[in-house]
Amino acid sequence: MTALQVRSCRKSTLSTLIVLATCASAPGWAQDAGWYAGASVGQTETDFRDAELVSALRGPGYSTTALNLDNEDTGWKVLGGYSFNKWLALEGSYADLGDFSALATLNPPGQLSGEASVKGVAIDLVGTLPLTSRFSALARVGLGNMRVEQDFSNPALGAYFASESNRDFHEKYGLGLEYRVTDAFSLRTEYERFKIDDNRLTDNHVDMLSLGVVFRFGRRPAPAPVAETPPPAPAAAPVERPAPEPMRVTLDAETLFDFDRAELRPAGRTELDTLLRDLRGIDYEVVLVTGHTDRIGTQEYNQGLSERRATTVRDYLVAGGVPSASVTARGAGEGEPVTTPQQCEGRRGQELIACYQPDRRVEVEVNGIREP
Repeated sequence: MTALQVRSCRKSTLSTLIVLATCASAPGWAQDAGWYAGASVGQTETDFRDAELVSALRGPGYSTTALNLDNEDTGWKVLGGYSFNKWLALEGSYADLGDFSALATLNPPGQLSGEASVKGVAIDLVGTLPLTSRFSALARVGLGNMRVEQDFSNPALGAYFASESNRDFHEKYGLGLEYRVTDAFSLRTEYERFKIDDNRLTDNHVDMLSLGVVFRFGRRPAPAPVAETPPPAPAAAPVERPAPEPMRVTLDAETLFDFDRAELRPAGRTELDTLLRDLRGIDYEVVLVTGHTDRIGTQEYNQGLSERRATTVRDYLVAGGVPSASVTARGAGEGEPVTTPQQCEGRRGQELIACYQPDRRVEVEVNGIREP
């Protein structure tokens, strides 16, 4: 492949990244969008051209009696990017992949030491595949512009051992895993391969195995539309029984559960025991338990939390004597809030949690007939 063809291929790869990023930013893909930044550190490794190095020394009339190679170092990377949705992001980075050195002991007596330092910038298209609510697999492909600086201790051995610096665009790619600790903070572990310019010491790539952190800024999933519940079919009027006495009780989630938990607190058991006493004497037809959460966190996580809380309350009512066939539990997630986004705008941390407190609740709706 000619140099012109190589440059054309790299331009084509960069154009493909830009086109994919533009398509991903369309309004229909906008969920989970937002900016992020991060950093990582880890082990880097390359392969040496030791056979070529020994062969080049024969030109000035030297043989090699010993060759010590250090092909590992510590590398680091800082990054920034934009997520178009939960599957695709465009990421830019600066990486220092470390220094790799070789020391040759020569005959006639002498030494030659050489060092290659690799650092530069890159732009990647990063794909994410959610595996669980917190774990995701990562894959990246992109272009890096890495500078390879070579320094030799004895340039008198010939032009082959003169110090020089090279850089150009080359492909890079990688695989990894990400663990989301919170919506704003994640841990990453990745394996990346950076292609570099051909040089007289190392092969044409450097690999890095790293551990890193990622911070996200203001990313909020777009709320999913809430499906309308069809009206229930009209029930046949009882012939010789009193009219049903519908009852709706709203229980404060702060009393029932600890924050972000679905196990009942002692105060929550006391609250449900009081409700069970109030329900004595009712011939149950339908009991609907609905869990609600606030808008902090992802829609998927909040849906699961609301379902677990509703199930906990349902199980406690059944254990207290309410017929299990009459009780249904459902989670509404963050889809039926009491507050509006404008009420809590600009608040952060504990102040935001307190503002959303009315949204965190469990509603118990009882339809039945109270026996005289």
